[in-house]
Amino acid sequence: MKCIPHMQMRLWQGASVLMLCSLIGSESVEAKLDMPRHESSASHSHVLPVFSQQLGFNLPEGWRKAYHEERAGMLMAEFVPEQEALNQWSALFCVQGFKDMAESVSPEQFLDAMAETYQASCDGEVVYQKLGDTQVDGHDGFQAILGCTTMPNVHGATQFNPTAFTSHPQGEIGYYTVVSGDKDLYLLHKSMRGEVFSADKPPLQAANSADFISALAPFSLK
Repeated sequence: MKCIPHMQMRLWQGASVLMLCSLIGSESVEAKLDMPRHESSASHSHVLPVFSQQLGFNLPEGWRKAYHEERAGMLMAEFVPEQEALNQWSALFCVQGFKDMAESVSPEQFLDAMAETYQASCDGEVVYQKLGDTQVDGHDGFQAILGCTTMPNVHGATQFNPTAFTSHPQGEIGYYTVVSGDKDLYLLHKSMRGEVFSADKPPLQAANSADFISALAPFSLK
């Protein structure tokens, strides 16, 4: 799991960094993309300091923080259900912060760049549905659905499996929100993996996106 160390870069490079959140881990559990997906109704408020501000969200019961990294102007924290891991997940919530980028690019432009670079990692069709403007505590943001109908599932060589191999591909899709803070740019997204799906019938759409993200909302930025 590696991140590009310097965030003062061109927009498309920044988008490539963002994609690490959804593409980490070469294995995943068996799961059907049968939206809407429901977590336990119980949750607790979670506040994550991200550079100059405090980013808040609700963490569903039974979820845990699986990874946290901060380096050279970028912070990333990843959360998965307790029984899953970063190399084996059906659902993932990721938070990323990008220092001093709020004035460099708008949230919509940032998501547009992500969608453009997403195709390089997708063996099928990219699904990109803009959901429009949003606000988090008065800070402007933009939200969208982004996914891949057929994502390759590549397993690298290890000491236990000396030969790299590829297993059956999976579908991956998620809800993304990018918010411009006082100085920094913030990304929050929830993704799921499961069976390959059709681009004309994605399991996550505008109609069920609110239900999909409801266990984690509302977000806050102080």
